[in-house]
Amino acid sequence: MKRRGALALMALGILLAGGASVIVLGIARQAGEVNRAVVPQVYVVMATREIPDQGIVTPDALVVRPFPAEFAPVGAVSQPEQAVGKFAVGTIYKDQILLNGHVSTGRRAPTMSDRVPPGRVVVWLPMPALIAGQIGFRPGDRLDILLSLTLTRPVGDQTGTAQGLSTQVTLQNVEIFAIGEQIQTEAQPADKNNQPKGPSGQPLALLLDHQDAIILKYIKDSGGVIDLALRSSDEERIVRTDAVTVDSIAERFRFRVPTEVRNEQ
Repeated sequence: MKRRGALALMALGILLAGGASVIVLGIARQAGEVNRAVVPQVYVVMATREIPDQGIVTPDALVVRPFPAEFAPVGAVSQPEQAVGKFAVGTIYKDQILLNGHVSTGRRAPTMSDRVPPGRVVVWLPMPALIAGQIGFRPGDRLDILLSLTLTRPVGDQTGTAQGLSTQVTLQNVEIFAIGEQIQTEAQPADKNNQPKGPSGQPLALLLDHQDAIILKYIKDSGGVIDLALRSSDEERIVRTDAVTVDSIAERFRFRVPTEVRNEQ
């Protein structure tokens, strides 16, 4: 009798547990239906992976997911067909909701700024008159910038001054970024050799870091004479050079300083 009563109690417990489960599932189902009724849903297209700027949007990069209508952004793409085959306008990140403005039917034309590496700037240098129109520089060529500049220094008791021309290499291994458009200059009077004054040619766009850009600005504004030395494509080292003046030329090549010139009687 005791065994039969125990079995009856166990069966009753199983029935009660099953009934409780059914009740809980029913309550959960009703709560879910209530929530769906309270929070309207819309479908949006989201990225399944990162799509790079100007990259083409492929079907495998997109997924359609439900999203609360109240929080859906304006202009959200609702169907993959609206984006597939188009190009990303800026980088689209994983799980990002696609908007109409995130894709375009054509690639954006690259700007010059797109080609400038981070941490560098492009500065334009007028082509020296000596080589304007005569030397075919190309983007990627490397140059050294030579500068001849008149320098002044105090002498003696600090009341007098001496000045003279000094020539030195300044910036080295400078990369030509681009060749600028042809400069249209007005005709200028010819010099005594019947040569037009001032350069007329294509300016050079040089790729520099920010500090070297300031140095090049000073070189351009210093009033000196600039020349360009074309480097070997296999040489990148910075070479230490000595500035050249009339004194160093006279010493190295043993020029003799002329004595006072006397007028013949």
